[in-house]
Amino acid sequence: MTDKRQFQRVALNVPGKLAHNDSEIDVIVHDVSLQGIKLLASETELVKLPFDSHDPYVANFRANEDSPLITLYIEQLYRHSDSRKSKVSLGCKVSQMDINCVSALRRLISLNSPDDSIDEKDLNALVNAVYEHAN
Repeated sequence: MTDKRQFQRVALNVPGKLAHNDSEIDVIVHDVSLQGIKLLASETELVKLPFDSHDPYVANFRANEDSPLITLYIEQLYRHSDSRKSKVSLGCKVSQMDINCVSALRRLISLNSPDDSIDEKDLNALVNAVYEHAN
């Protein structure tokens, strides 16, 4: 199977929260890209969230305790279960974030990317995508 991601993934493995309306669960932000995030969560936590809702989900995390809070509004969750692993993987498509979060995410990706030649054009693609979705 080929990876169809158009943006580079950066591994983080930091704690975060995933919320839907009044429900919130603990997650691990496994990796981020300029278009989405991959979360890990326990099955017992996931039963607290609906997977058939059309309302947005909200993910919050910090790369470390000194980092700004990054808030991402998620329009789609893709659930990937593997019986060999204790956590369920959630692929999340980000639909919206404010400009401060865009800047923080962009900086996080550029600082943590293993690729020294990460293309500025790729980093700017996120900013353009966010402005296209702005009201």
